[in-house]
Amino acid sequence: MAHDRPQDSAEVVIPPYVYGFPGVGFGGYAAGILAQNLSAASVKVNFRRPIPLGSPVALRRTEDKGYELTDAEGALLTAQECDEVAVPPSVPSWDDAVEAEKRHPLTNSPFATRDCYGCGGDRAPGQGLRQNFSQLPEQRMVVAPWTPDPELGRGRTVLTQEQMWGALDCPGGWACRLFSDAPHETVTAYMATTVTKPVVLGEDHVTFGWVLSKSGRKHMVGSAIATRDGELCARTEALWLTLPPQV
Repeated sequence: MAHDRPQDSAEVVIPPYVYGFPGVGFGGYAAGILAQNLSAASVKVNFRRPIPLGSPVALRRTEDKGYELTDAEGALLTAQECDEVAVPPSVPSWDDAVEAEKRHPLTNSPFATRDCYGCGGDRAPGQGLRQNFSQLPEQRMVVAPWTPDPELGRGRTVLTQEQMWGALDCPGGWACRLFSDAPHETVTAYMATTVTKPVVLGEDHVTFGWVLSKSGRKHMVGSAIATRDGELCARTEALWLTLPPQV
């Protein structure tokens, strides 16, 4: 688990229920653990290898003043402070998000995964973020009206960094699959995130994602979290990479 104060080294275990793809640690969640230890407003996390679930991995400070999660075979994720991420082209309103949920829900999409930690509808309170995404076709965005469950807090009033980064992961994935023609075998290669405001548990928010560019197997996407009043809490630029066919 993550720690309240930065430290040079620690042992981290990604809980067995924190996954998107079965058997693999949820990328955004693990990235947030590194980001919390860096204590910077803007952080870039590179994903090197799949993250194991339920097994200890090492959190270590690196010589270049970053952090990494590592196991016996080497780095799983690496993180460093980065430049501020650009703001979204627009911020959907709460009413737009609610209307999209009625008109263009993605619950029956072939990409829907009911038990994903970020957007799985079958998750119990406190065991997942439960973002229910829909389409805004005219804006080529995905969007969710989202009220983070207080049971995620376990004594806190705001989302932890790992939960906030987790909430920023799925909207980018949905966007690249719906609007960039990315197949299911597309995974996060890196996330660069700027956090400007805490996400308060029990309060209404809007999470959303959009496509920035596409080049071959590379899909650049943006995602963000805003309050009901449209104030940005966090925003991400991410590279999603389509895996090459298995030989």
